[in-house]
Amino acid sequence: MTFRKKKKVRIPDDPEEAYRKALKTAMNIVGYKDNTEFTLREKLSERGYYGETVDAVAEFMKSKGYVDDRRMLVRTARSLALGKLYGKARIKNELAMKHFDREVLAALDWDCEELSDIDFAMICGKLLEKRGGVRDEKTYAFLRRYGHTPSDIRAAYAAYEADETEERDEENRKG
Repeated sequence: MTFRKKKKVRIPDDPEEAYRKALKTAMNIVGYKDNTEFTLREKLSERGYYGETVDAVAEFMKSKGYVDDRRMLVRTARSLALGKLYGKARIKNELAMKHFDREVLAALDWDCEELSDIDFAMICGKLLEKRGGVRDEKTYAFLRRYGHTPSDIRAAYAAYEADETEERDEENRKG
């Protein structure tokens, strides 16, 4: 696998022309993949654009809604919860590593409309089921590493044990 360096762009001397070219580059970057403000700035800088131009383009992209850290934060949080079965603590850690703005990250509200339907006890229960429902220190530590809270873990164990009891009762009635 070969990695290519980002192509540096020939930057015009005229600030307005440099802005237009940087804006076109930013549109191409965002058109390809949604980016945070941090990553957009980073990608523009890698291509050779300078501070004031990068700042102006990033502000324009934010003002038009092409770059929206909160929207991307919510989408990434949902993906990590539902796809990787992470708990709240692990999700926050992963989001911080993805360079989301600290203020946006601090304002993350798990009860907001976009995230309120995520049931972390159920997600924890899925992980518990994968581990065979064993109630031991290793499983507990595993669930904690995935970012689940003790209350989510307790609820997951309770639901798992209730399902197991229900299945046994069903088998007893049949047999």
